[in-house]
Amino acid sequence: MKEPFLSEAKSLHGKNKYHTVVIDPPWQVCCNLTNEKFYRTGRKLPYKVMSDSEIGDFPINNFADEECDLFMWVTHTKIPAGLRIIDQWGFKYHALLTWDKLSGVCINGFYRRTEYVIYGYRKRLGIDVQEGHYIPTLFKETPKTHSQKPDVFYELLRKRTQEPRIDIFARKRHFGFDAFGDEVEHYVDLPLLEAKLE
Repeated sequence: MKEPFLSEAKSLHGKNKYHTVVIDPPWQVCCNLTNEKFYRTGRKLPYKVMSDSEIGDFPINNFADEECDLFMWVTHTKIPAGLRIIDQWGFKYHALLTWDKLSGVCINGFYRRTEYVIYGYRKRLGIDVQEGHYIPTLFKETPKTHSQKPDVFYELLRKRTQEPRIDIFARKRHFGFDAFGDEVEHYVDLPLLEAKLE
């Protein structure tokens, strides 16, 4: 991860705090090909990665309010690390959301077509808990590019979580979210007209 990016993150102490934080850490993942490469192609990843300890040391409190909902993206192998890190950051685990990508890749005997979001909160749940309002623990969408997360996820959070919101380590900007990351693109997606939920 680029040092200027982390320096900027650490310098934000006392600035705007967020009630909803999405974080998509650039996990360092080893597989049966070569570290830091795509499972399918063996090409180098298009971004810098961080170790588990580096992610744990990320200054999340420079972004997260005292009362905050946290949504952390993890792969299969990083679920244990993600749970440890949100606990280290002072968040209580509550739910695991699953993204079904509708296609996948076989790794070490398992056909993997899912990715996960660990949800935790501080002090109290900030999500919409009115009857009939909910965040499903399963949503489906075909991936568009490597590491880009599904639009339906952001639409769900935009409707069911509190403002202000931020997307950390973002690959692109989404309507209703501030974005922070050294790979973020310089445009904002418009909201979906209808989220296709399961």
